[in-house]
Amino acid sequence: NGIEEGSMKNEEQSRLFTFFEAEGDRLLRYVHARARRISDMDAEDIVRDVMLSLIGRSDTGGPVENIAAYTYRSVRNRIADYQKERSKTVSLDGFSDEDEAFSLREMLADETQNTQTKVERKELMKVLSACMDKLDAKQRAVLIATEMHGRSFRELSRAWNEPVGTLLSRKSRAAKALREMLKDY
Repeated sequence: NGIEEGSMKNEEQSRLFTFFEAEGDRLLRYVHARARRISDMDAEDIVRDVMLSLIGRSDTGGPVENIAAYTYRSVRNRIADYQKERSKTVSLDGFSDEDEAFSLREMLADETQNTQTKVERKELMKVLSACMDKLDAKQRAVLIATEMHGRSFRELSRAWNEPVGTLLSRKSRAAKALREMLKDY
């Protein structure tokens, strides 16, 4: 009985992954059509949140009869949530330049280093700060909050009223962008 249940869950997850692979671009166009002036990143976040929610549902609930109808309804609901969140105008970039500079200095400062190393660290701090400024505000906020201020994703999710998956995606994109910008350094 447990084996059958596990097999059914795997089949349902496989159906969901296949659906999202085939319909991903259409879902993104649907989000853009329904939510005017939404960034590509936020549209992707909405679709990803719905996908993660459906996959999570496959662990606890039964199979979804009509994946397309259920998904598009879920996307429409998530768009409504997104628009409500935007109307609150709560800034996710709630860190001042002084906070960023202080955190970067604190992170990079090491009083035991020799003069050459201190100069190199100071230069690294300037380059890193400039790269951080190039990141999307939401990505930068998540990266700073988790890496420099030690806040957890769960804590940020509650404080910013954002799904944990969305915050994880933003941090991942920020880290990837920073790696790309700093690859030659």
